[in-house]
Amino acid sequence: MQRPSADLAPARPQGRPRGRPRNPDVEARILAAAAQVYGAGGWAGFSLDAVARAAGIGKSTLYARWTSGEDLLCAMVEERWQDVARIDTGSLRGDLTAFGSLVLTRYLETGGGVARHMRRDLAGHPELAARIGPVLGALTEQAIAILRRGRTRGELREGVSPALASDMLLSAMETHAGRIGPGETMREDAITAYAARVADLLIGGIGT
Repeated sequence: MQRPSADLAPARPQGRPRGRPRNPDVEARILAAAAQVYGAGGWAGFSLDAVARAAGIGKSTLYARWTSGEDLLCAMVEERWQDVARIDTGSLRGDLTAFGSLVLTRYLETGGGVARHMRRDLAGHPELAARIGPVLGALTEQAIAILRRGRTRGELREGVSPALASDMLLSAMETHAGRIGPGETMREDAITAYAARVADLLIGGIGT
C-alpha cells in the first residue's frame, strides 16, 4: 500500500506553534517568583535555579522560556510596569494619581526589596544596567507623556518642564516607599490617598 503523498497530507494550520502551548498561569507564577527571589537577595542571589524552586516548577519549564538571569529579570521588570502605558483618565490629576499609586505599589512589593536592590545593582553591574535601564527609562517617558497630555488640555502652565515634574513625582514616591520599614506595607486606599496628595501638591505648583 502506498503512503499518501505529502501533497495529500493534512496541512498544519499556519501560525500554530509546535508542541504544547505555553500556560500563561505558569509564566505569571515564574515572574512572581522572580520578584520574590530578587527582592530577597538582589542580583547576587538571583538565579534561574532559585526562581524555579520558588515557583515550584521544574528547571526545564523555566529554561524553555528564559535562558539567562538577565532575560528573566528584564521580563519581570517589564511585566511589573506594563500597566503604566494604559493610564489615561482624561485629567492630569487623575493620571498623576494613578501613576503615583502604581509606582508606590511596585516600590512596596516584596517589602521594598526589588526597588532597593535595583538601585544598587544597576549602579554596580553595567551589563545589567544596559538591559534594565531602557525598561525603567520608559517609565520616566510615560510620566512625561502624562504631563504633556495635561499641557495639551490646558492643565499645565507653559514653561514647566515635564521632565523635571516627572522627576519630582517619581522621587516623592520613592522617598515615601523608603520610609516604610522592611516587611511593612500600605493599604491600597492609603496608597491612592498619598498619591492624590502628591498630585495635588504638584499641580498646585505647575498647574494652570
